[in-house]
Amino acid sequence: MFHSRHKHSERDFTLERLKAARVTVAQLLEEDPIYAPIFIRLENEIAAEEAKGDPLARARAIVATQSAMA
Repeated sequence: MFHSRHKHSERDFTLERLKAARVTVAQLLEEDPIYAPIFIRLENEIAAEEAKGDPLARARAIVATQSAMA
């Protein structure tokens, strides 16, 4: 049981860090469009983290990632 809680809190920590990074990169993007690929990557990483445990959401995250790369 402890292991499950540990995994959950680790996931939450990762998601919080990704969201904080997204805010920082969004601010940079306002100044210079060169940061757009990093912003898109963070958006995709956040979607992937949020989709863990939900197969349909994971599938949508994969499709979104592929669309962003095209």
